[in-house]
Amino acid sequence: MGLDDKLVRKKLEVLLKDEDLVNKYLRVYGPRLDMANIAKLKQDQFKPGPEGGMGEKDDPTYQIKLKCPVCSQSDIFCYEIKAKSLTSTLDRFLAPRYQAVKPFRNVNFSLFSVTVCPTCLFASPDKRDFITFSVQVNSENKSQLSPYVLEELRKKVEERKSLLPGDADAAAFFSHPRSVTAAIAAYRLAIHRALVEASLETPLAWYKAGMYSLKIALFMRDSGESDDIALKDAADYLSKSFRNSELKSPELEYQLLYILSALYLRLGDGTQCQSYMGVLDKWKSELTKQAKDDPKVTTAHVDRWLDKAKELWTDREVPDLWTH
Repeated sequence: MGLDDKLVRKKLEVLLKDEDLVNKYLRVYGPRLDMANIAKLKQDQFKPGPEGGMGEKDDPTYQIKLKCPVCSQSDIFCYEIKAKSLTSTLDRFLAPRYQAVKPFRNVNFSLFSVTVCPTCLFASPDKRDFITFSVQVNSENKSQLSPYVLEELRKKVEERKSLLPGDADAAAFFSHPRSVTAAIAAYRLAIHRALVEASLETPLAWYKAGMYSLKIALFMRDSGESDDIALKDAADYLSKSFRNSELKSPELEYQLLYILSALYLRLGDGTQCQSYMGVLDKWKSELTKQAKDDPKVTTAHVDRWLDKAKELWTDREVPDLWTH
């Protein structure tokens, strides 16, 4: 950011007195001071929010515009969480449920966390998969996806369209506020993208598909519907992630083994559950031996996830174990 740009930001901070509004101004209008635009932005923040709240000031999200890397559709709205506006609790499979921090209102951010291109239905909860715009250098940032993945996705537009219910208009269907049905469809489109990545051996592709499936399972469960199919999909994708050693961080791999243990326990496959718990136990034994010779080695991380898996196994007959 140049000296002039920094000066503009400082003046905006004085005039707007809100960091989120400053960032929004710079995204929309760029580093140029215009009192009319400043006044308009201040006025807009008191318009009713999309979910009927008090107005934008209490909305824990804000919008940015993205460009599709597959079809080049521009001005696609992506929703981001404002700093310190939402907290989350995790279900048994580590999928988040969100709660607002005062003075923000409650929203289920998972409903619209996946950004969907209304033209070609490319979808992802990670804005870096899209083409973003950098205000600081006034230029576009390319998608983090490889050209090979993007080319393959261009060939599969009709496949993605077949995932929508009936003749739904994509722009309206995925608009905000978004229904649970639309949120599930958005995650299915994201899974489609991840599976294309997996077919080209893109790192973490199976893991992403599995975690997206867990989001669908949570939607189904909270709607009073069966989550069995989504959980089976998650178990399939995440077991492939483990077999392909996608996670390079030991702590993340311990976490993955816990999720797999929980999934197979929930699906009634105690043998598979204990198999993954056994891997955690084996790693704990190996780390315990290493710790005798190296005081820097710790079993704390593997202990955490092994204990959580053992707790589920102990409570496996509790009727409401999987409702939380």
